[in-house]
Amino acid sequence: MSGRPLAIAHRAGNNLKHLSEALAAGVDYAETDVWLHCGRLEVRHDKRLGPLPVLWSKRSLRPYWGRRLLLGEVLDAVRGHGRLLLDLKGDAEGLAPVLAESIVSHGCEDAVAFTGGWDHLDRLAALLPQAHRYYTTGTPGRLAGLRPRLARGEIAGMAINSRFLTRAIVAELRAAGVERMITWGVVTREKARDVLAWGVSGVTADSLPLLAAIRSGELNASNAQPPGGEKTG
Repeated sequence: MSGRPLAIAHRAGNNLKHLSEALAAGVDYAETDVWLHCGRLEVRHDKRLGPLPVLWSKRSLRPYWGRRLLLGEVLDAVRGHGRLLLDLKGDAEGLAPVLAESIVSHGCEDAVAFTGGWDHLDRLAALLPQAHRYYTTGTPGRLAGLRPRLARGEIAGMAINSRFLTRAIVAELRAAGVERMITWGVVTREKARDVLAWGVSGVTADSLPLLAAIRSGELNASNAQPPGGEKTG
């Protein structure tokens, strides 16, 4: 990416309209949540409530029945137009091989990268070795659990929650051989400037204007303003 930080549209691939808007805005990746359920690759963020036909998240509870968006539809929409960061959900052991087969059959091997469940990422290493994998660490405890593998030089890419990311953590991971580091949960321009100054490889955000500012280089550390206000003109 010519050394430019990646701009990643949070959950944009979970809805075809949002995907179209994100691609039109020129983002590098549209993040897309993927579950394997009954042999189908479903695109959704919400979890199933056990065996009940109910989907839930921290903010909602809704029925599961009805038409579900499938990954094949998203791959068809993105092919030749952009790329997806597939966030792999759940613990279905068959997810990786079914996912790899779908990606190859849609001719999208060069249009995807992966984050999410570590076991899924490990399995995909042999199935789609050319695709970048970002091991997700949402808490300090999860980062601690990954440190033995970091010490062995096994991890080249990571996705880290911006809430606990610091300059020191970025430096530690770079020293451990992590080549690609993206962070999510970035809401403000000030936070984006901070994490970019620390040396992250990309930012995941909901705001397309914020992502556009990242793409343009407007929020690079060299363009940061001293205390007193934003750049004008």
